Amino acid sequence: MESEEKRKWLFILGIIILILSIIFTKDYRAERVLQKHLKARYGEEFVIFGMGKRAGNVRRWYEAAVIYPKSYIGTRKENDSYYWGKGFVELNNGMKGGDTYGKVLLNESANEFYGKKLKELFGENYLAVIDVKGPYSHIDFEEEMESRRKSLETEIGGIPPEISGGIYIFGRVENDEDREWYRKQIYEFIQFMKETGTFEYVDLDILVIDERILFNEFQNNSIGTLTKLAEIPENIPEEEFLKKRKNIMNELNIYFKNNKEYKENLEKINKNKLREEGAAIYTKGNNLLYLKVYSPKYIKIQGYKKVINDYNTSNEIKFNWERWS
Repeated sequence: MESEEKRKWLFILGIIILILSIIFTKDYRAERVLQKHLKARYGEEFVIFGMGKRAGNVRRWYEAAVIYPKSYIGTRKENDSYYWGKGFVELNNGMKGGDTYGKVLLNESANEFYGKKLKELFGENYLAVIDVKGPYSHIDFEEEMESRRKSLETEIGGIPPEISGGIYIFGRVENDEDREWYRKQIYEFIQFMKETGTFEYVDLDILVIDERILFNEFQNNSIGTLTKLAEIPENIPEEEFLKKRKNIMNELNIYFKNNKEYKENLEKINKNKLREEGAAIYTKGNNLLYLKVYSPKYIKIQGYKKVINDYNTSNEIKFNWERWS
């Protein structure tokens, strides 16, 4: 009787092991299919995380929550989800791989496209975090924008060349002349977008940030800058806040010679956190000028009840807020 009971449990255990082995074999096979797809498309091996089976009313597939090239390991991109895609293995008609990593490359292409003009206008100290919205056919930004413009002209339900994200410029605003210089440069950048046909459907944040937040002394709090900024009382008048902030930040001025190159600290900024959590997590209140840019067509398709601005003159660059003194 005892041996019969034992055989029964061994049989059940065997069935469980068989089922689990089938499941894990399929999971492993799906990951191999995805890895093969990614290697064929992008020419390198990928890190694949969170592979799991999904099912809808009709569709069945495996999905990897995170994919990125193994070449990212040990770089800032490894921990920044702005550079991550998702992977898919369709099951309805055999195993077929797919991914969204091409969108990452498209966004990087957009950053490079605008970066040349941004460097010309503002110097090296800027950060472009562009997000090209909607389905895509090309990973080259210019090709994708041209393809979308043509689709709008020739197809019903074409995909608009919609661009969102942020441009972060690191500099100084200490007087009206500085502010007006940024107004003029931002105007020139918008004219560049118009000239290149990329200002059709735009929702863009442009932020001017105190460049001293890129100093090692600021980021390491080696002279207590972050501590002093955190100690500024809340709910004090704006004028008083700006005065206190100015005095604290001016203590960093003697370190300019030590910080001629900001590139390393600029590249440490996590682009996804910057967009999702806001610049304040890095700047600690040292945002100087902010402009929200909506193109006229974008306002119309979104149905926003906003004043349409064509940005035909620099006087039409009206900052949403200014916090400098």
